[in-house]
Amino acid sequence: MATKDFPSKIEDVSTDWLTGVLQGSGFDGAEITDMQVEVIGEGVGIMGLLYRVKLSYSETSSKEAPDSVVIKVPSPHEQTRHIARAFMFYGKEIGFYRDAAKDTPLGTPKCYAAHHDSESDDFVLVLEDLEGTEVISQLDGCPIDKAEIAIDALARHHAAFWESERFAGDLAWLPYGWDVPFPQAIAQGFSEAWPSFMEIFSDGVSERIKKVGEKFPTVTGEMLELADSPITLAHGDFRLDNIFFQNNDLKVIDWQICIKTVGGYDVGYFLSQSLTIEDRRNHETELLDRYRQTLNELGLNYPKDQLMEDYRRSVLFCLAYPVQGSAAALVNERAVQLVAEMFGRVSTAIEDLDACLLYTSPSPRDRTRSRMPSSA
Repeated sequence: MATKDFPSKIEDVSTDWLTGVLQGSGFDGAEITDMQVEVIGEGVGIMGLLYRVKLSYSETSSKEAPDSVVIKVPSPHEQTRHIARAFMFYGKEIGFYRDAAKDTPLGTPKCYAAHHDSESDDFVLVLEDLEGTEVISQLDGCPIDKAEIAIDALARHHAAFWESERFAGDLAWLPYGWDVPFPQAIAQGFSEAWPSFMEIFSDGVSERIKKVGEKFPTVTGEMLELADSPITLAHGDFRLDNIFFQNNDLKVIDWQICIKTVGGYDVGYFLSQSLTIEDRRNHETELLDRYRQTLNELGLNYPKDQLMEDYRRSVLFCLAYPVQGSAAALVNERAVQLVAEMFGRVSTAIEDLDACLLYTSPSPRDRTRSRMPSSA
């Protein structure tokens, strides 16, 4: 902690430091005397470490202070840290909680502390503990009634930042999905990860998807080129493991991939990787219509053909997540299973939607140039 004034490893978190955090969050009488730390979220997140910290207080402490908090710190794995720095993951999540969390209708955990050191890329988040909410494993797939809740909430969130003037103001730090260095870093990371990924996960992969993977790095920038559609604040990692349900509402964590891009991006990521293949096939159209209808009720128009093109293009791009996720850190069996399941679902969605054709078909919004090189 010599170059910064916050801990970035759980062993450096002290009762005195946490007492200061809670007192700075409005719990003036809080005085922590002891804490018990447990690891949570193993195999759920890849980019950081999560801990539940159960707190004991002095007898004179405020009774309103939380019984526990969740602390998030950087991954200790060098390759993961390299990826996080390249994509500015840690700084973006801190920025979201600092500037945008208070304004989204999408539920988020209360944030008690958010610190980031740009030089070292160290960070720490102290958040509300969501224990007691309903958590559904992404491996199991999202039930359709819960998917409807998620899609409604996502549409309301997108509407709150639709073509926002704040993107030129206090949210100017938020990058577009196609800004340098993101397409280049994704292309390089995918290119490096794909051969070893295929060594581990090649069973049952169609020749068509193998060809998609081989060509993917050369067309990454084209896939992200969605500037003709309305722009909003996308979560970027809107998947079941990051969603906590509370009756007919929800709260969402892990905002480190947040970007400015089209609403169809989050929708494509969620439907292609959080629903089982069967449920996506059976309910995809109605969930896309539901998303559009919620936007319409809020006074916004996302034309059906425009949404579908953005959705297909986003699903195709989402092949990057399991592939690059495998390069970050497959630290346990659950992480291996998650990457395999995500890849199986998204590759099937790519084929179902004929998204491979986007390699050769120009956008209907731009017939004057070919967006993709030769066919897969």
